Amino acid sequence: MKIVVVMKNWLGDLLFQMPALDLIKKKYPEASITCVAPERCREILEAHPAVSGFMPFDEKTTHRPLFPRIQFAFELGKKGPWDQGYLFHRSRTRALLLMLAGVKERIGFGKGRTFFLTQAISEPSQRMHQLDYFLDLMRRAGFEIPQAPAYTFYYKKEDRDLALRLLKDKGLEKKGSFICFHLGANWEPKRWPPAYFAELADKIHETRGLPVVVTGSRQDEALFEAFSGKVKKARFLSFVGKTSLGVSAAIYEQAACLVSGDSGPMHIASGVGAPVIALFGPTDPKLTGPRGRGESLVLQYVPPGYVVPFFGKNLPAEGWLSHITPEEVLTAIEKILSHSLSKESKVNGTGPGNLLRKENGCQDLRKT
Repeated sequence: MKIVVVMKNWLGDLLFQMPALDLIKKKYPEASITCVAPERCREILEAHPAVSGFMPFDEKTTHRPLFPRIQFAFELGKKGPWDQGYLFHRSRTRALLLMLAGVKERIGFGKGRTFFLTQAISEPSQRMHQLDYFLDLMRRAGFEIPQAPAYTFYYKKEDRDLALRLLKDKGLEKKGSFICFHLGANWEPKRWPPAYFAELADKIHETRGLPVVVTGSRQDEALFEAFSGKVKKARFLSFVGKTSLGVSAAIYEQAACLVSGDSGPMHIASGVGAPVIALFGPTDPKLTGPRGRGESLVLQYVPPGYVVPFFGKNLPAEGWLSHITPEEVLTAIEKILSHSLSKESKVNGTGPGNLLRKENGCQDLRKT
């Protein structure tokens, strides 16, 4: 049996779709599963044990003109015949490509794509976490959904070996002997100030004596410079721009916890089972919060008069994440580490864990 799965484009979206991939493989264990996604997703998908093949498709770059799209459909068809195709992307173009490639059974949400699908499923009427959104598609396509779904981030053995060597070279071979910071995010309002990260590093040094390992891409180097220039006492080291996603994942797995804004690495850490302190501002953790295997604690600030998710340009003058203080994050770290060490209060996979939300000057600790 041959199955093609058309994935959404970004890191968080990919992880939210992992449980659906697991379900397909569980139902059809002998199937060959090929994923279609932009090239940047290759590393993640090829590490997934359910994935047999990968075909790059990027409508915004390589396949933006009409002819490359037609050529892709022809190449996809040549790799068939395909028994099933699952459309996780809300794209008419991708639905058409499945039809042109001769995929026999084409399954996906039908809004605007019904003509191209053999099983068009109506989208859920209520808002839900994106992980549950994809699983809702699978449920109505006849799959049995687990009671406590959570995503897993997979990486290769050589990534783990390299990560352990890098940590050993720095004297951090013992699991839980350091805390990770990820400074970046794809939108400025989602980033916690570098000076706050620096203050937090000093507080961690004073209270627990743990060093800080900073991860990130090359685009985060300026943030790291701003961070490092503010640190007074803490020991820290940087892997910013030096590791792949798989190596970063293995580093997170060895850490006591990760502190990050709403970012792809936040989801990676959650996916490998690491404890996560997730700092949210204009996005909604009930829709895109961490839902991996690791325990998570979400801190969020919502300015008066604003609702989330917010993607407009009229940003609050007083800022977003700057209202979450280093002291509050330190308290969250102590809470999550004490839970992890005692194996108490594990997140059950039905939500983003505990949510500490600051709104209109108030704080409310509650289960979400």
